[in-house]
Amino acid sequence: MTEPEVVETAAAQDDSEDDAGTRGTLTVREKVAHRLAIRAALDTPDVLPFPEGRAKIPGRSLPQAQLTVTGDRVTAHLKVTVAWPAPAVAVAHAVQRNVAQTLSSMGGLQVDRVDVTVAQLSTVAKDTKRIR
Repeated sequence: MTEPEVVETAAAQDDSEDDAGTRGTLTVREKVAHRLAIRAALDTPDVLPFPEGRAKIPGRSLPQAQLTVTGDRVTAHLKVTVAWPAPAVAVAHAVQRNVAQTLSSMGGLQVDRVDVTVAQLSTVAKDTKRIR
């Protein structure tokens, strides 16, 4: 009779190995979280990349993101360009939502804060090219 008890105990141990804590860990590097934040900002309606026709200066292109990742928690600060005449405040709120949702769902991070600064307004459309 002791054999069935041993088998049941072994089965219970196998089930416990499927717990999330025993399967391993997920590490999202800061560079990946940075790219997720930039992509989420660019996917927001009325957010534009640095206007075409201007010289690309390293560190001056938009959107920009500065992230602080500590364990599974993240704080993000973004600077974006908004298409004129879109309401800057509404676009900034949409960027906050999109970045927080993307970092949470795709990065598995707990988002503590997302700050958005509208650095400039632009009349250049996303898909237009200058013809000379």
